[in-house]
Amino acid sequence: MSAERTPAPAARRLHHRLAPLAALALVITAACTSGTSGTSGTSGTSGSTTPTPSQPLAPWVGTFIDVAVPAGVHSLQDVTCPTASRCWAVGSTLASAKDPSIAAVVASGDGGRSWVVQVVPAGVTYLTDIACTGVRTCIAVGQAGTAGDGPGAVITTTNGGVTWTLQTVPAGTTDVTAVACTPGGHCTALADIAGRVTTLTSAGAGGAWVASGALPATVSAATAESCTDAAHCWATGISPVDVGHAVGAVAATADSGATWALQTVPSGTGALQAISCTQLAGTGSSTTTSPPTSTVSCTAVGTTATSFGGNRTGQGIVLTTSNGGAAWVPAVVTSTSADLLAVSCGAGPCVAVGTTVASAPQAGIIVLTRSGSAGASAWRRATTATVALPLAGVSCLSLASCVVVGDSITAHLSAR
Repeated sequence: MSAERTPAPAARRLHHRLAPLAALALVITAACTSGTSGTSGTSGTSGSTTPTPSQPLAPWVGTFIDVAVPAGVHSLQDVTCPTASRCWAVGSTLASAKDPSIAAVVASGDGGRSWVVQVVPAGVTYLTDIACTGVRTCIAVGQAGTAGDGPGAVITTTNGGVTWTLQTVPAGTTDVTAVACTPGGHCTALADIAGRVTTLTSAGAGGAWVASGALPATVSAATAESCTDAAHCWATGISPVDVGHAVGAVAATADSGATWALQTVPSGTGALQAISCTQLAGTGSSTTTSPPTSTVSCTAVGTTATSFGGNRTGQGIVLTTSNGGAAWVPAVVTSTSADLLAVSCGAGPCVAVGTTVASAPQAGIIVLTRSGSAGASAWRRATTATVALPLAGVSCLSLASCVVVGDSITAHLSAR
């Protein structure tokens, strides 16, 4: 969601992008092992396959497979895998002299090794986020219209993507930038309505989406959302400082988005691009009550850069909390990362993806940290993927079952 794209998808993916001609998925197919030593790009064999909080991770050990997606897909912005085999990714197609760019949904039934295009409702021009409650019900969000100023779009499927349906959103919705679903099936979205980032809720699959509470007025755009139950959600966003500059923000809700409160992030935090929250082990909710937010671990990623556009000089940043955001701690990130665009903590250890440098070509990078930490352990560079453009989305169920999406090196070279 970038102020640099036309149409501009709100705030997510704030990096500079060349115009690629194709897209690609990177799939981790080999099991990863952890060890206490090693350097990036090497294969370690010591340690156990299940990292423990007292044991730092060695660099990523595994095999990446470059998987071509169907022709015409221009870029992929987000991916979700409700199971190890079923995945969906969203983005847009490539515009031509005759046909404008439209939204793209691609699906995989084999863990990302092959993809097929699914039919998107007419008029939806791009999609930037997707969440699923299972292998049949998913929600993707973005924008319709060709002018870049809306209306916002929410599309849903209840049959695994055989059909996608455009849902009704409140009048004045110009963009829908983030969506999150809980295992229980409750979903919320964040939209731009009348200049405010506003919660959208729906009574159920196929129902109209209605506006609820707004984030604090200082947050100009939401980049991502993560929920641990129907009531508790966290969102990353952008807060403008002046023309051309902004800082990152984290807001939290304990009442399903009716009210939101800003949390304090460390100084030096630039644009925050993504967030992933999980309930700490042994603190899950009962059937009648929600656990306290003090038992929630979250990881937010982004950049130290505060300027928009051009060649930025920031580094990737990781913020962690083990108490629901009462205290956010910056983690150490390799200096070769310029911007981290997505994070997934479903593997236990969190996996983040993004870019390696602040100017084109921006090679993709993947970093990870051990489980159960809140800024105490260094994030390690896992590998530089074999693509020269950013990696924008990641979904991990385990360190041996991750799917990463972005743009291809072929597209980058063809566009130069």
